[in-house]
Amino acid sequence: MEKISIALAQTRPVPGDIKVNAEKTAGYIREAASKGADLVMFAECSLTGYAPERAAELAVSFEDDALQGLRALSAGLGIALCIGYMERSKEGLFIAQELCFGGKSTVYRKTHLGSKEALFFSEGSAFPAAEAPVITGMQLCWESHLPQISAVYRGQGAQLLLFPYASGMSGERCLENWSVHLPARASDNGCFAAACNLLKKEGAPGGGMAVWDAKGKLIAGYSGTDEHLMLCGIGGPLLRETGDDMHSISYFDRVRPELF
Repeated sequence: MEKISIALAQTRPVPGDIKVNAEKTAGYIREAASKGADLVMFAECSLTGYAPERAAELAVSFEDDALQGLRALSAGLGIALCIGYMERSKEGLFIAQELCFGGKSTVYRKTHLGSKEALFFSEGSAFPAAEAPVITGMQLCWESHLPQISAVYRGQGAQLLLFPYASGMSGERCLENWSVHLPARASDNGCFAAACNLLKKEGAPGGGMAVWDAKGKLIAGYSGTDEHLMLCGIGGPLLRETGDDMHSISYFDRVRPELF
């Protein structure tokens, strides 16, 4: 895998104030690009704010002017952009995470909704990986507990797994919670992994960012509850690209799917 620099941005969006949220997002995109990042990742619903009960009012379309502007900015700066929003489309309302790079956008619609989310959103039904700039998959918040999703992306050649969150847990709690299962998503599939949690209002502060290497080792983390940008370098030979003895095994490649 080529070596790249990724930036994670935890922000506190104002629900429904797309202009303010987009301006803040643009500032972090510029900062990430100025520091040499190849990809900048924002949390779940970072553009619209996470407000399921107001989805019909606050959701934006894929063609929204603010989104178009952010795509153009990232393309002009040569940086991949991973951004989340409540999406309105002719198929319904969705929780969407978009990864755009080089003028091409890949949109993942959350396939497994929380109990409250299911009251307001439709479920997505696909797991599109994107090359931005490495092959990348996205799964949202509690979906990180579903190893099957990560495996589907790995089957498409994923080298990086992104886990945008909109959890009310503090950054400290998030890092503690993530340490149980996200290292396994990385190591089982031989992928780098990154998680970023949305900041919310007082009482449910949110926040938290972390990056793991392809063996599940934590290589960067941040647990503060302030708006913050964190950069981390990832890449290098993956186990799937090297030897295949029992000391350096690509677990995914040794699975016998016919048994399952």
